[in-house]
Amino acid sequence: MQPRISQAKTAATVKTNPLDNLIEARDTLDTLLSNYKRATIDCTYADVPRELLESKNKEMLLEKASTFALFDKSVSVESCKTTNRIVRDYLGVTGKGPLVGIEKEIQRGLDFIDPDDLDDYVAELENFSQSYSKASSLSYAAGIADFDSVNNFSKEDAENARNDSSNLAQAKEAIREAKSSLDRLVALLQQGTL
Repeated sequence: MQPRISQAKTAATVKTNPLDNLIEARDTLDTLLSNYKRATIDCTYADVPRELLESKNKEMLLEKASTFALFDKSVSVESCKTTNRIVRDYLGVTGKGPLVGIEKEIQRGLDFIDPDDLDDYVAELENFSQSYSKASSLSYAAGIADFDSVNNFSKEDAENARNDSSNLAQAKEAIREAKSSLDRLVALLQQGTL
């Protein structure tokens, strides 16, 4: 007796050009880069003034604490921390945004690229993948390893340039590289669809 070979039904699949998705992803990265400082600094923290914590002010501290935080909030000091949350959302690594599954979208573009541009497209895909992975890992590390993500700094300091060697600063550069690769990928796809 011969074994039966099951035949799968093949539906005609219409392949859609990922150009619009790549343009949206590129624009998303551009928006992130344009607003990077605002996206990475969170000034929603309030600290008790240091002088209130000194031992000579123990009575005043106990008095303030007994009011269950109903004291004058204007005496608190607003402080900031760096945050990676918004950057990671923009990158799509949290499952949100137009960059979720972006590498698969770029790979789908292989079906629409001019054969003469195939090598350039694959090289840019690899460049994008490296930059995107670097941005993703650096933005993750920024949440736990950057000094400013675990220690507060004053709002005035937030206006000044922060540590350029931080993981968030390096992630910004990797995002810039990924956006440049996306620019070139979009241009190659546009040439292939003319």
